[in-house]
Amino acid sequence: MPNWSTIEASFLSLSHTQQLGELAVSLARLNSWSQKSASLEVVPVLLDEILLYLSLIQRESQINIELDQLLGLLQGWKQNWLNIWNNSSETANIADIASTWSQRILALSGLLTSESMSA
Repeated sequence: MPNWSTIEASFLSLSHTQQLGELAVSLARLNSWSQKSASLEVVPVLLDEILLYLSLIQRESQINIELDQLLGLLQGWKQNWLNIWNNSSETANIADIASTWSQRILALSGLLTSESMSA
């Protein structure tokens, strides 16, 4: 089981831009693990991590409507994961949505802009 307090402390030491980057990376991992057979055990942990990151971002800044929408999706997936896991079209859908959100959050972070790259 992950040490959530250590993860939280480490995450809070990052800048807001880096926090969004970490969130994007976690969503990319969710995309990948949703498509693997070991996902029954791993995906719920990833969902917990992403939900923690979102709650910490909410504390530090005003969360926008987009992130609120993501939060609702993730909570639903976590709550229904055992049912979703057995349905390959549902897991593929989660993988696609997670990938899309990962790209959106990464763009929102500004990490890919030329100014961020040179800093």
